[in-house]
Amino acid sequence: MRAFLALLALLIAAPAAAEPVRVTVTREGDAFIADYRLPIDASGWGFWRSSPAASDNQSWRLKSWKVLTPGVTLERRGQQDAFVGIGGRPVPRRVRVRLTPYTGEVTSNYVPALRLGGDSIALFDGHFALFAVGRANQLDRLPAGFDPQAAKVGDYGTAIEFRGRNLRIAGDADGYRKGESAGAYGLFGVPRASVANGIATVIDSELPKWIADDLTSFTPRVMGAMTARLGPAGIGQPTVLAAWEGGDRQGASMNGGTLKGLILMRFEGQAALHELPALRSMARWFIAHESSHFWLGQAVDYESARDSWIMEGGADLLAVRTVAALDPTFDRTKVLNEALADCSKLAVKPVGTAIERGEPRANYACGAIFSLVAEKASKGDFYGFVRNLIAAGRATHTVNSDQWLTALDATASNLSLSPPIRKLIEQGSARPADDIAALLKSAGILYKVDAKGLPQL
Repeated sequence: MRAFLALLALLIAAPAAAEPVRVTVTREGDAFIADYRLPIDASGWGFWRSSPAASDNQSWRLKSWKVLTPGVTLERRGQQDAFVGIGGRPVPRRVRVRLTPYTGEVTSNYVPALRLGGDSIALFDGHFALFAVGRANQLDRLPAGFDPQAAKVGDYGTAIEFRGRNLRIAGDADGYRKGESAGAYGLFGVPRASVANGIATVIDSELPKWIADDLTSFTPRVMGAMTARLGPAGIGQPTVLAAWEGGDRQGASMNGGTLKGLILMRFEGQAALHELPALRSMARWFIAHESSHFWLGQAVDYESARDSWIMEGGADLLAVRTVAALDPTFDRTKVLNEALADCSKLAVKPVGTAIERGEPRANYACGAIFSLVAEKASKGDFYGFVRNLIAAGRATHTVNSDQWLTALDATASNLSLSPPIRKLIEQGSARPADDIAALLKSAGILYKVDAKGLPQL
């Protein structure tokens, strides 16, 4: 028996299998049936995306999924949601689950489902993906966001197939069809999109009209402006999904995210029922930032997480310039001054390790300031700087900090700009506000120092 268990554990730890996990997801009224076919016997199958619900830090799956197959349970084991065989036995090779779409926010992950008016529902494919472990108690020791190779779990890949009438795919449709999706939503009964300037906008029929009208008109203008300055995007026709979560709560809020070829937006709150300039400005900024990732993020991506400041800071500056050109009421100085203030506080530690230490704002704030310097060195044309980055990274579709700094040196007549940026990326600074002020001065960017000692435009 011990020899068998050792062999099973070795098999589970294999990097890949010829046959992937396969799951079909079929609509049944307001619920869905997920039918899993598992390629091997394993006592536990964990969900790659196991982030808890933002509302209570508990498993959202345990609230909305019900296992229909005998001999297996859905449990929270450590940081993972998982199918676990009862009594230590392997999980059956076929597992059926009935699920009610969960539309709440999930911590640091994509919302599992969006309601888009009436009976229209969008489901995220990434929340169905599994990995295998030889013993279920291995799951108890796996941290969130673990390294699959170091943890020796079996990643067999998960091929997901949505089934239903009036079904379309938004996001990585090509990857979805190949069984290797980088993130897509299945749109069940969702009305046809409004298409203009190469972007499709899908609006919840219950979204307040003033928001819907602004998104429908402003989104194509953003894409048109960016395409004119940056060239073709790194994807085919992207899609915006905008959902309304209701007006029960006081105030107004908006959140969302981006996937390959897809922007997600969710609005809610009583104050959003009537035109609200601050919310409109936030939504326009969000659309522009996330649209920027069709170039900085998809036409070319960062080489490692240490280089993510290139994408996030670059997208912030592209958004500032694009929205300011389209909306004369937009306060671009306010956004850039917030970046200067935040970078002056966060760059005590290396910007390159911001993700590792849980300070992602450093990538946005400091990356925007570094991009501002590159813009000045490019005679005010940051779009041109980005075009050159994309062209230089065409072969690998990636760019790293060294390559970005080399591009800055090639653009700037002042070769003293890249060393202080490199220092902030790799080492941080004991006095980041002073170093940033010196960097702005070297670049020829006018600034003043406020009462707190922070450089401001």
